[in-house]
Amino acid sequence: MRSSILLLLILISSQKIYAQKSIAILPYTQENESFCDSYFLYNNRVVVQSIEEVFRYNGFNVINTYAPMMEIKSKNSCDLSNKELRHLLLGGWQNVYVDVSYKFNKTIEGNYLDLYLLVKDATSGNTTVAFKKTSSTRFSYELKSFVSEIMNAYFSTFLEEYNWAKSSGKNIDLSTLNIPSIAPATPKKTTSTTTNEVVVPISKSKEEKTVDNYPLSDVDKDIPSWDKVNKDAVAVIIGNKNYRHNDVPKVDYAINDAKTMKEYLVKMYGFQEGNIIYLEDATQADFNAVFGIKGNGKGKLFNYVKPNASDVFVYYSGHGAPNPETQQGYFVPVDTDPSLIQFNGYALSTFYENLGQVPYKSLTVVIDACFSGSSDGGMLLKSISPVFIKTENKVLKDDNAVIFSSAASEQVSSWYDENYHSMFTYFFLKGLQGAADKNKDKKITVEEMKNYLSSEVSYMARRLHNRTQTPETIGNLNKTLYSN
Repeated sequence: MRSSILLLLILISSQKIYAQKSIAILPYTQENESFCDSYFLYNNRVVVQSIEEVFRYNGFNVINTYAPMMEIKSKNSCDLSNKELRHLLLGGWQNVYVDVSYKFNKTIEGNYLDLYLLVKDATSGNTTVAFKKTSSTRFSYELKSFVSEIMNAYFSTFLEEYNWAKSSGKNIDLSTLNIPSIAPATPKKTTSTTTNEVVVPISKSKEEKTVDNYPLSDVDKDIPSWDKVNKDAVAVIIGNKNYRHNDVPKVDYAINDAKTMKEYLVKMYGFQEGNIIYLEDATQADFNAVFGIKGNGKGKLFNYVKPNASDVFVYYSGHGAPNPETQQGYFVPVDTDPSLIQFNGYALSTFYENLGQVPYKSLTVVIDACFSGSSDGGMLLKSISPVFIKTENKVLKDDNAVIFSSAASEQVSSWYDENYHSMFTYFFLKGLQGAADKNKDKKITVEEMKNYLSSEVSYMARRLHNRTQTPETIGNLNKTLYSN
C-alpha cells in the first residue's frame, strides 16, 4: 500500500499548479466518517463542482482531486485515515484548502441552502475562516443553482476573509458553529464478489437495527403475523442502493425498504424463506437471470412457480429511468450507465411481457421507483424533459394481477427521511399494518390500499418536499390484498 501512496504523491505533485493562487475544494468530513464515501456522494460532488466552477471563473487554478481520488479508490486505499487522504490530494505542498458543508432546507414557503466554506491550514488542520451564507428561498431542488447563487453573490466578500499570502494561524472552534455533516448516513457496505443474492435474517427484537443499520421505524415493528404457511407462494424482492456509475446517486433507503418488505411477506403472507429471491444491488445479469430476457421469460422466477398454484409477489426499490427517444421506461441495475439505458438497463416492457408468461395463480407487483430521470438523491439523466411512459401488456389487464407504482412516470419518488424508508414503501407497509383498512373489517382490498396511498403519499410529498407525487394502481379494485 505504501508503494501505491508514493506513486500517488508523485502523480499529484507533478501537477503544474502554482500554490500562490491555487485551491483545493473538499467535502467536509469528520475523522470518524469515511472521506471516500463523502467525496463520491452524488450531491456532495454537485456542490463541490459548482464551487470549483466559480473559482475557475475568477482566475484560480483548481486542483484536480477527482483523478487522484479515483486512483485511490481503484487501489483500495480508502481505508487510509482522512488526514492521509487529504495529504495525498494536496500533494504535500498546498498550504491551505477549503472544506465545504451545506444544509438543504425544505419548507412550505420554499427551499433554501445554507453553505459553509471552511478555510483550513493543511499542516495543522486548524480552521482559519468559517464562512456561512444562505441562499434565497424558492421552490427548486437544483443544488447547483443554489450554490451558484451564493458563490456569485458573496465571492468577493469571501476573498476579503481569505488571506492567500499567509495563514493567520488562528483556530476557529467548529464545535461552536454546528457545522452539518454531509457524509453518508451509514457506513459503506461490503458486497460479495460472487453473488448479490443474500439471505436476510428476520428481526427478533424491537431494539435491533434493520439490516442496513437504520433505527427501526413504526412500520418495522409490530408486523401483523399469520399462523399459516403459503408453501407455493414465490417472491422476488430487489433493493438497489449502491450504484457503480459515478454520476448515479445512491437510493439511500432501498435496501432498508427491501429488507422490511421481506419481513412482511414472511410474517403476514406466510411466504417461505426458500421461495423468496432476495437481491441487494442487482446487476443487469441478475435481472436477466430472474426475469428472463426479451423473447425468453423462463428465468429463475418462472422456474420457481408452480403453475396456477403460486401467488407471486414482485417488489423493486431503486432507480428507474426513461429513454427519452422511445419513451420507454427501464429499471436501472447497479452496473448501468443511464445515458446508455437502452443497452444496459432492464426494460419495463420486457419485465411485463415476461411476467405474462409466468403461470401464476395471482400476481402482485410493487414498484418503488420513478422513471422521470430524476430522483430524491439527484439527477440520473441531464438536460431532459419528463417523458410520459406508456406500457401495454396483458398483465396490466389481468383480474388476477395488481400493480402498485410509487409515482406517475414524469414525477419524482420521495424519501421519508425521518422513518428511514422511501415514502411510498413506508405508507404501503403502514397500510398493510391496518391503516388502509378504512371500514375496519380486518380485510384490505386493492381499492382501500389505492385510496390510502393516494391520500397519504400525495399529502406528505407535497408537505415535506413541495412536489406532486401520485401513486398509481392498476388491477381489480375489489381484489383482497390482505385478510386477517
